Amino acid sequence: MDERQARDYLEIGLSALNDGDKDWKRREDYYRGDQDLPYAPEGVNAEYMELREMALANWLGLAMDAPIQRLRVDGFRTGRDKAADESTWQNVWQANRMDARQRIIYSQMMVHGRGIASVWPNQANPSQPLIRPENGRRVHIEADPEDPFSSLFQMKRWTVKDARLGSRGVFAAPSMRSVVVVHGNDGQWVRFERGGNLFSGDWLAVDGGESPLGEGPFVAYDHRLDADGKPHSALAPLMQGQDAINTIRFNTLLAMQFSAFRQRVFTGYDPVVRDDKGKPVWVKNADGSLRLDAQGQPVPVLNSPGRVGVDRALVFPGIDTKVFDLPESNLKNYIEVLGEFLTQFFAIGQIPPQYLLSRMANLSGDALAGAESTLSSLVSDLQTSVGESHEQLMRLANKARGENAPDLASEVIWGDGEARSFAQTVDAITKLVAVEFPREAAFEMIPGATPQKVTRWMDLRASESASDPIIAAARALTDSGTPGATPSGQ
Repeated sequence: MDERQARDYLEIGLSALNDGDKDWKRREDYYRGDQDLPYAPEGVNAEYMELREMALANWLGLAMDAPIQRLRVDGFRTGRDKAADESTWQNVWQANRMDARQRIIYSQMMVHGRGIASVWPNQANPSQPLIRPENGRRVHIEADPEDPFSSLFQMKRWTVKDARLGSRGVFAAPSMRSVVVVHGNDGQWVRFERGGNLFSGDWLAVDGGESPLGEGPFVAYDHRLDADGKPHSALAPLMQGQDAINTIRFNTLLAMQFSAFRQRVFTGYDPVVRDDKGKPVWVKNADGSLRLDAQGQPVPVLNSPGRVGVDRALVFPGIDTKVFDLPESNLKNYIEVLGEFLTQFFAIGQIPPQYLLSRMANLSGDALAGAESTLSSLVSDLQTSVGESHEQLMRLANKARGENAPDLASEVIWGDGEARSFAQTVDAITKLVAVEFPREAAFEMIPGATPQKVTRWMDLRASESASDPIIAAARALTDSGTPGATPSGQ
């Protein structure tokens, strides 16, 4: 890849990032809870505005986080010896704190359709390559037109602040420098920089070379990849549903504020006191002059309508006065509509009903498993696609630490993400062991088991068995070939 081709890639990548920036920010804001306010007519008062802000409830965050919380890598298994790869786990995964950082990749994948991670050699410690989650707002992976499932080039942009001294030796406002590195599919890379105003000036090629990986350092984690190699956000189809739920909540709050109580209405009541000729009686000042209001009009004497109470009667002058009640709004209807919208919202997102705590009541293990079947299917689907990306990430990491032979048969060991009672799990494991199922494989089925934990359990079991004379005698008889022999006392 020469500089001219790298410049072409630079323009394509920057254009793609700039075109998608607005939608990226909107999706990220909705995921964080910064959403559009429900509709209200112009000129509404401050009370309406406060209710609009109260109406926002971020259900999108729950819909995205529910499957993410079930994705947990517990280890890697090599294709060479079918054993847990402790070297990769310790020097690659754990060394980069990926137990905590893997969530960043999954979150970007669900919200924006693509999560990204990068690999690069570690000069300080070659046995522990650097793995970092990347922000999809700054990284672009261009699909190859001939093969949309491979990349034509990869690109990352970022901004650098350069501290500078003022005229008197005092630090002034830092200057900004924009940096873009373009990686070709031939393993070549070119670094461009542009200083001063980030939105003007020419891009200068300041460095370049051959990647130690022989290819681009970025690995894509795609959600719902289509036949054209384009990923799709899991959040985008739910954004309109989130707006509808916020609107229903706003309408409910309005009903609670203004029509949740019975309203007493008076009609035909004339509060003005009149003389025997039907003329108004005016309020007079101490000197006998008429009291005037702010508009300069005389103020009439008014009859008090009385105060409402259980021990009082309301009596109004005039033959046309009528008093009646307006019934309160039925808030149950609002709540039922909101519940129905939430049910549909979670059904689209494949989230089980027990995530709405009001729908959960003494579920058995089988009932819980049945309710979670749709989420379990989603998690299994995600594990398949994410697992392929993790395996590619580990292959690049092995390249970065000097292993040139790719292990194409490696696989990810996933933590158990299904909801089931612990008693059911233990009962199933006990029955498997009873029919001579391998104990180590049975221990791997325990919730929260990792390759390291299983290894420790097996070591503890061997240690305890060796220290128990009865078990040791039984093993000695078994090893001697005596059929049906059992130790004394059993």
